[in-house]
Amino acid sequence: MLRTFLDPNIGVPESLLVSLLAILIVFGVLALIIGATTGIQAINDKINYVTKINPSPENKILEEDKDAVVATLVATIDYQREFNTDVKVNSVELIDEE
Repeated sequence: MLRTFLDPNIGVPESLLVSLLAILIVFGVLALIIGATTGIQAINDKINYVTKINPSPENKILEEDKDAVVATLVATIDYQREFNTDVKVNSVELIDEE
């Protein structure tokens, strides 16, 4: 059906068919890339939704002080290792040392 591309006697219908086939392949590959990136983004959004830490209004210190976030995480990990239980931080308070 299709002759080789080096053939000087290839006709217009055959060249149009080859061009159409090449265009369809390019659009197919683009559709696969778009579908894959959309799927990966959806999975990434689900992971971010589960792992995102949103400080509650009473824990404003976590938004203002990065050291408080680190201290809270270290204390939580230490407590979990010591007592071998699941830990949930309910609130964080700043204790002023005078």
